Amino acid sequence: MTVKTEEESMARVRLNAVSCMRTDWLLRLIKVYGGAREVLSKSSADLSADGGLSPETAENFTADLAAADPYKEFEAARKAGVRVLTALDEDFPALLKTIYDPPLALYVKGNLGSGGVPVGIVGTRKPTDYGARSAARLSRELVKAGLTVVSGLARGVDTVAHDAAVKSGGLTWAVMGTGLNMVYPHENTKLAERILESGGALVSEFPMDDGPLSAHFPRRNRIISGLSYVTVVIEGDFKSGSLITAKAALEQGREVLALPGPVDSVMSRGPNMLIKNGAAMVEDAVDVIAALPADVLFGLVPTRRSRKEEEGACGKLCSLSPDANAAYGAIAGGGEGLTVDGLVGAFSWTVQRAAAALFELEASSIITQIADKYKLKV
Repeated sequence: MTVKTEEESMARVRLNAVSCMRTDWLLRLIKVYGGAREVLSKSSADLSADGGLSPETAENFTADLAAADPYKEFEAARKAGVRVLTALDEDFPALLKTIYDPPLALYVKGNLGSGGVPVGIVGTRKPTDYGARSAARLSRELVKAGLTVVSGLARGVDTVAHDAAVKSGGLTWAVMGTGLNMVYPHENTKLAERILESGGALVSEFPMDDGPLSAHFPRRNRIISGLSYVTVVIEGDFKSGSLITAKAALEQGREVLALPGPVDSVMSRGPNMLIKNGAAMVEDAVDVIAALPADVLFGLVPTRRSRKEEEGACGKLCSLSPDANAAYGAIAGGGEGLTVDGLVGAFSWTVQRAAAALFELEASSIITQIADKYKLKV
């Protein structure tokens, strides 16, 4: 097991600056030699002989390493108020650490260490009115339920999702395809500032001054899904980057949900294909919450509703999902309250399904938990 030291962190940042090598190959070299420092000590001949690199790749790799300056990189990050994390740091996102190819270095500006359960929302840069409305509504619902919206700060669906989260007083993380010294597209500079002001975060694996290279965005997409328990695809054609994110999420063992759309809409081809191939359909935040792991569900803290929202909630019960209404009936008829196991047994539900129904009732201020039982609020 590699031990965290300043030298090892510096070595990983230096390796991360190499553009000619994929992250999974860099991680393989670290494993072969026992650490990033050891990789840096090898000649191109060594890397070719026992590192599995072709002679040409090994030469390019060592040349790129010679040009990289981790001290300059750390100083640039410090001046910009950016933290540089590696998987050896305790505050490196635990969920991201579990993917096949976690970034060697993660640049973070803002607050990535607290907040709600992260959920990815991705989609086309050219959404229809339906797609934009759906992305905004879903983002608002998720942050009001205590979740954090993760997206890529791109034009279109990403921008809509981030903007709706911020305007709803929630948290959102923007995973960028550039270094953090550059916002792309430029028109989202103000949005990036608002994300930070609202308590969210800007995230990148790319060196501080890296620009928007086309190869960066597929790599960026795996971090969006890697940071998220669930990834929701709003709209996109077959070749959309959102489908790359969905593919990454599936490879990472994460849930993928998709927004169904008109069969004659080009922008619904991608999501509709995902649904035909087994992805769950998403209509609202309840669907997303139901897809979360049960242990995560019980940790959610919904945003408190205002009195005006409560008064306009149609007696609260009329807007509930069928599962939440069924759970309400079981709890109301139980007298002394109902445990999770009791709800599971009553309807032969999974724990995850029961947890989603209970969360919906809690978020609507209909029930409260006392000890291990859920009871109606007086």
